[in-house]
Amino acid sequence: MKSKEIINLLGAVAYEVIRNHVSIDVAFKRVCKGKCARNLNEREYLYSLCRDFISNYVKLKCLVRKRRVSFKSLARLWLKLLNNEVTTEGLSTWCELSINKWFFEKLTSLVGEEEAIEVVKAMNKRVWWLRVNTLLTNEEKVIKELEREGAELLIDKDYPYMLKLLKSPKPVRLLKPVKEFKVIPQDKASAAVVESLNPEPNDVIVDLTAAPGIKTSLIMMLTENKARVIAVDVSLKRIKIMKSLLRKLGVDLSKVELILSDGVKFKLRSEVDKLLLDAPCSNSGAVSKDPALKVLISEDKVRRHSILQKKLIVNAVKLSSYVVYSTCSLMPEEGEYVIEYVIESCGNIRLERPIKWAETGYKCVSKVWNLVSRLMPHKHGTEGFFVAKLIRD
Repeated sequence: MKSKEIINLLGAVAYEVIRNHVSIDVAFKRVCKGKCARNLNEREYLYSLCRDFISNYVKLKCLVRKRRVSFKSLARLWLKLLNNEVTTEGLSTWCELSINKWFFEKLTSLVGEEEAIEVVKAMNKRVWWLRVNTLLTNEEKVIKELEREGAELLIDKDYPYMLKLLKSPKPVRLLKPVKEFKVIPQDKASAAVVESLNPEPNDVIVDLTAAPGIKTSLIMMLTENKARVIAVDVSLKRIKIMKSLLRKLGVDLSKVELILSDGVKFKLRSEVDKLLLDAPCSNSGAVSKDPALKVLISEDKVRRHSILQKKLIVNAVKLSSYVVYSTCSLMPEEGEYVIEYVIESCGNIRLERPIKWAETGYKCVSKVWNLVSRLMPHKHGTEGFFVAKLIRD
């Protein structure tokens, strides 16, 4: 692809991300439409270029020092930066890290500037975790299969079915065990949330915001398809996709009830044993997966999600006396503050620290900091997650 075509591609992808607030993956698919590359290697090269461009978008805006600049102009500047034709000397810290100012200052207020820098640097690197799907295979077999394909792996010490992918000769989605659903790309922090629920055979469990179904499938895997899950989601389209995915993952669908409902209003005739609420959030902890978030995260986005999370958790504690709440967020408004709100609103709720090996919450802003858990990118090699376990007496 010629330089002009690359600039057009980068500019179009940036337009989709910034104007339409979509992820880098969605933006690339919309623009590329399977036609911008002649082969797989070229596609992967162009995707990586687009991803790095968006990851450095804030830095490029800082370099230009203009309020209005075209996406193509930023793309040209990016190519010059890659060729060392431009210096970034003198940029402020948040510009150099290429993260929006509000996001960085918020992190700094929570953990201090030195640690905030470590967090952002860790999130600037993609870490791949794979979950062995023991409903279809076992750890030993799938590790051998992956190694035959040239993958280098590290077995996790906390959850042996989790594998850290150190090196792969091809895109993760093209690894044979991934295509056969024997392993599932799933962050270790996401698995830790389900482990906190401690699902057991014969448990009746509500997954209150269930789509796309990865956590539901892990519940069924950990119980060897012997739990009963009521999986709730507000989107019919997502439920249909979830049903298809669960079937491919070897989940016994006779044990899973898929329900179209708003988690805020969902009701049951009687309480269930356990409830998982992995709430919709700003995804501020998932920057490593989608660098567009470094540009798109805002105070307003966090505030809007926090309002929804509070409504969801108040309903959750009515449905079960045993609730695990989580968000893929670094923000206390989506973590500690939500837990404080439900305790004050509903009463008779105590907390149990859900993950012993994880960090505690933010002591500087919360009364419940020592009873909740946070997984941090720079300390655990995971996405940033908040997890709390609520027991209603």
